[in-house]
Amino acid sequence: MGVVKLSTAGILDYSKTSNFLSGNAPLSLGAFDLLETTTLTSSASSVTFSGLGAYSGYKHLQIRLVGRTTRTASNEDVSITFNSDTSTSYTYHSLQGDGSSVTSSSAGTNSSTFAVRLPGNNEAANLFGSQVWDLLDFSSTSKNTTIRVLGGFVGSIFRIQLTSGAWLNTAAVTTVGLTPSSGNNFITGSRFSLIGVK
Repeated sequence: MGVVKLSTAGILDYSKTSNFLSGNAPLSLGAFDLLETTTLTSSASSVTFSGLGAYSGYKHLQIRLVGRTTRTASNEDVSITFNSDTSTSYTYHSLQGDGSSVTSSSAGTNSSTFAVRLPGNNEAANLFGSQVWDLLDFSSTSKNTTIRVLGGFVGSIFRIQLTSGAWLNTAAVTTVGLTPSSGNNFITGSRFSLIGVK
């Protein structure tokens, strides 16, 4: 095929630009900002993010967890508390699938909100699970704090889990505590990242 001059190619309206994205909507990389990251250098019975009032400019917070626990079992629930409150002022609903069946659970009054399970110590070495926690309207003082969590892992069991929960308190969340529910530890190398969502 021969080369055709633009002046004779039938293009009547064109403009010259040095930007390949010219004419397109501005590129947005999202409204997520990494605020803090904790990577455990030794096992820990809990991980706490405090001073969250400093992040009140964000609408929501997100916690991204990659971890494993020392529990002598295939898996372990993780629980969350707000502002060190361990009274029975939490609720949750959970839906879980393992590839062949689906189960659900709930609690109307609980001392924490449970989330997705992480691998326990009976799983293969170096197998970690992942979770993403969304803390919605965390600094509001006119509504209960709502969370949603998605996560899972593949090991001797296959598990994906979706959980929603609430803290039945209208106080702004200033402290978040994450704990293995059976009293064991998060292992070395577990990583917890706090994200601000605008």
